[in-house]
Amino acid sequence: MTKNITVVVIGGGYAGVLAANRLTQRDDTSVTLINARPHFVERIRLHQLIAGSHDATTAYHNVLADDVQLTIDTVTRINPADRNVTTATGTTIGYDYLIYAVGSGSADPSVPGAAEHAHPIATLEQAQRLRSILDTTPATATVTVVGAGPTGIETAAELAEAGRTVTLICGHILGRTCTHEAGARSPNGSPHSA
Repeated sequence: MTKNITVVVIGGGYAGVLAANRLTQRDDTSVTLINARPHFVERIRLHQLIAGSHDATTAYHNVLADDVQLTIDTVTRINPADRNVTTATGTTIGYDYLIYAVGSGSADPSVPGAAEHAHPIATLEQAQRLRSILDTTPATATVTVVGAGPTGIETAAELAEAGRTVTLICGHILGRTCTHEAGARSPNGSPHSA
């Protein structure tokens, strides 16, 4: 069958890769995924990068379907009237459908002192920066993890397994976004520490 539908996916994270791979199941669709990085970032492994037990990346050939055309570049302009995108290298890529899946980030720190003293870990670069800081910090220094969702819990656990003393600060419920069985509440509603 002729592939007469073209789809461009901007963003090579979990959502972009999943969308691109699913679309290749259609015989009439060709898919181009555009991503700035030449490798897939396993955001769910950033806590392991921080602890030094994983690099949190893998080659795209390990996660992308064979039929997906991978373009390593950055989209600088979306032109919906002409149904195309322009990349930083000046390439114009046309589409019938566009999927914008550039990912998420961490919230702006609103707690006084957080911008100066906290280290967010929502991106590969942030996790790498924290890994470098921890490499130069004495192993006896206590690390405080603020936030006890899955990322906070995993980060605290990985650092503790690496021999660090870790304090985990959360609200009243540890693992609030986890299932009821996975989450925990302290007996008096106070924060947990690990």
